[in-house]
Amino acid sequence: MTTQSRILIKGGKVVNEDFSEMADVFIEDGVISAVGSDLQVAAGTRVIDATDRLVLPGGIDTHTHMELSFMGTTAVDDFHTG
Repeated sequence: MTTQSRILIKGGKVVNEDFSEMADVFIEDGVISAVGSDLQVAAGTRVIDATDRLVLPGGIDTHTHMELSFMGTTAVDDFHTG
């Protein structure tokens, strides 16, 4: 497994729909595989320091631009696919 497929987001405030806590988030191959305190991961894992930041695992950015034209480009999502 490459280091690019393993990411540890460390020391942030993890916010879910029903509670929040100080925790780490471990992601393998694009999937959240663990949430907890002081997670132990394999050497070579990419570590992102989230101290003093909110972490929204699985969060969705609802601010989107459908069919928006801007500076000669157009957003890839339209109202059907987006």
